Amino acid sequence: MFVMGRPVDFFKEGFYYHVYNRGTDKRDIVTDKKELYYFLDNLILCNSGVSLNGVDSRKKIKEKIKDGEKGPLVAIVAYAVLPNHFHLLLKEIKEGGISKFMQRVSTSYTMFFNEKHERSGVLFQGRFKAKEVDNPLALSAYVNLNYVHHNLDPKKHFVRTSMFEYAGKQEKGLICDPEEIKFVLDLAGGNFTEYKKIAKEYSRIFVETHKKEKDFLL
Repeated sequence: MFVMGRPVDFFKEGFYYHVYNRGTDKRDIVTDKKELYYFLDNLILCNSGVSLNGVDSRKKIKEKIKDGEKGPLVAIVAYAVLPNHFHLLLKEIKEGGISKFMQRVSTSYTMFFNEKHERSGVLFQGRFKAKEVDNPLALSAYVNLNYVHHNLDPKKHFVRTSMFEYAGKQEKGLICDPEEIKFVLDLAGGNFTEYKKIAKEYSRIFVETHKKEKDFLL
């Protein structure tokens, strides 16, 4: 049975974690392409160890990413950004890495979003949630196909997952750690074709197992 893991308050190096959050009051946190791309760029930059000014332009962000050579805080294994929430599969590679990474991601994106929408206050529903993962293959499938659970068409909604990186169709702007993608694909038999088959099966099992849970829609 595919279970989501147990909640954690601290992180251990070398372990995998499902990290997620949604907008406060379930509000949308991504309302256009500019916000979607900013969120994705933000993942790269915040993992480089460089702080991000929430109102930086996309061009300025790319310059900072290029200059950010302090090394990653976490290994990003999979991601999904949807209109009102996000999912990440992360591996702790430095002590305190996940906590520091997520603090930077949420703070800088909130600054950007609030400036753009002329609002103030919190954007996310409290501190991010995290659960330890003992099956990164299954969790990556859940993350990469999360938009399917919500019946969202990526061509019509502001949605992006790491599935294209797993398929090897994204050459620039890579967010995931290539070695971690290779590790997950090896668990699935070593190629993307087998991964897709297994991912669909895990997705089906997830729906059947968790469809009655309170947070299923996340």
